[in-house]
Amino acid sequence: MSDGGEHQRDGRLVGGRYRLIERIGSGGMGTVWRARDELVERDVAVKQPRLPGDPEDETHRRAAHRLYREARAAARVDHPSAVTIHDVVEDDGIPWIVMELIRGESLHELLQRGPVDAPEAARIGLAVLGALRAAHAVGIVHRDVKPANVLLSPHGRVVLTDFGIAHVQGEESLTMSGEFVGSLEFIAPERMSGRSAGPASDLWSLGVLLYAAVEGWSPFRRTTLESTLAAILAADPPEPKQAGPLGPLLVRLLAKDPERRPGAEEAAVALEAVAEGWPEVPDGASTAAQEAAELEGFADDAGTVRLRGEGTAAPEPGTVVPDPDLTEQPLKPTRHPLRHPVPAILLGILVTGGVWLATSSFRPEPDDTSGTERTATSSSAPGPAWIVHREKDMAAVLSLPSTYKEAAREGSADDPPRLVVYDLGNTIQVRLTQWDKAPGSPMTRARQAHATWDGYNGDARTQYTRTSFDGREAVLADTTYNMAQDPTRVMQLVILTEGGRMYELRVDMPKGTPDEKKGTDVFKGARGRLEIDAVRASPTP
Repeated sequence: MSDGGEHQRDGRLVGGRYRLIERIGSGGMGTVWRARDELVERDVAVKQPRLPGDPEDETHRRAAHRLYREARAAARVDHPSAVTIHDVVEDDGIPWIVMELIRGESLHELLQRGPVDAPEAARIGLAVLGALRAAHAVGIVHRDVKPANVLLSPHGRVVLTDFGIAHVQGEESLTMSGEFVGSLEFIAPERMSGRSAGPASDLWSLGVLLYAAVEGWSPFRRTTLESTLAAILAADPPEPKQAGPLGPLLVRLLAKDPERRPGAEEAAVALEAVAEGWPEVPDGASTAAQEAAELEGFADDAGTVRLRGEGTAAPEPGTVVPDPDLTEQPLKPTRHPLRHPVPAILLGILVTGGVWLATSSFRPEPDDTSGTERTATSSSAPGPAWIVHREKDMAAVLSLPSTYKEAAREGSADDPPRLVVYDLGNTIQVRLTQWDKAPGSPMTRARQAHATWDGYNGDARTQYTRTSFDGREAVLADTTYNMAQDPTRVMQLVILTEGGRMYELRVDMPKGTPDEKKGTDVFKGARGRLEIDAVRASPTP
């Protein structure tokens, strides 16, 4: 909880351990205090419940139960943007919730000074959405997403708090007929009309929050409770004027029908694009999920699919987004010199006629922990044998034809991500990248790569396919673009693991040459043989 707001001294000892220091906030469910945990000598936030009636009354017992449920619900949500619950103590028969103290202010307090710009609103929204997705994953719907429940630390952390009216699947509802809890103007219309509240209801509330953040006012707030209710149920929100690239998402989040709202994954991609300033990828660029092993026809020689119809204007060129796995040192090209200067931070992923531009600083160290072993080719046709490369530091097994030699290696646990590069002469490059902490969803990663390549000449074309890899969320991406007059094709498989790690298999090749067929074949072969999280995998025979 935040330590901003009106302060009032107390000094009471709660639960024999927590010394109340000052009042830092209050709401319909109670008062929040800054307190000192005298056992471990740290400051915490303690929520004092505001319970109606006599302790023997049903209303009083229901409110007490709700407070206990808040602690249980919040404690089940494991996410950096969800408030951490430390303890629940009983004092005079009333449960007090002890949680981490967030030093800063609420989004509500921030907005009293004026709206924020679209990228900052998207950054805040992305963090709140992360907490909501973690809650939804364990069967919890928050039901009270509003600016007062979003806390902002001075160091940029965003925290969603107050799960006191959350709906926990599998538990009996505590709200009696005719009783309503929550902040009216942020409540989804399906809740107003008595229908069940699912994850889509939280996304509506997030949409209202984001609208208020960029426009400076809530789109459904009216002068009376009745008119506010009527606006939520029947009125369309005014078209946002200051939302910029966030506008289309806001309109979709505020659809009256929950089935028409974007899902959490789609909303996250849109928010991340706005927060980072990436160019948007046209709608319809993704197909239905498929198992990667079944996509034998993916990215054959026919090339990539054009994402917009002929005659449709191209989108404005976007900001070039640096690829996260590049060096910041200037690298020298090994083939055709670059026709236009490019910032040094981008050079690590430049492909000139299919060549990855690397320096000796990326060469493997003598104590390289990767291992290789020969395995038979999968076809009776003549050709090189496939070699198994055990990338122990990456917990992966990468298999490639014996003609591919290691060309570069970088990254470590202290300097992520890890990257290894193999190439076939100066034409085809294969690389495997592993992040201990995923930089986003697989689709976000694929779109970031598209934005980088499109930043060169504005001519990148990418086909996206949502898929799965051994049951894990994954995306296949097939991109063509031009760099210094050299048409290039890049094929990617991006995989998100259960532990939050990410792997990317990528093959770069010259477009429109005999090596393009070789590149597509090696991508499909490497994809079919790839093993990830290989620490737990049995050795490959």
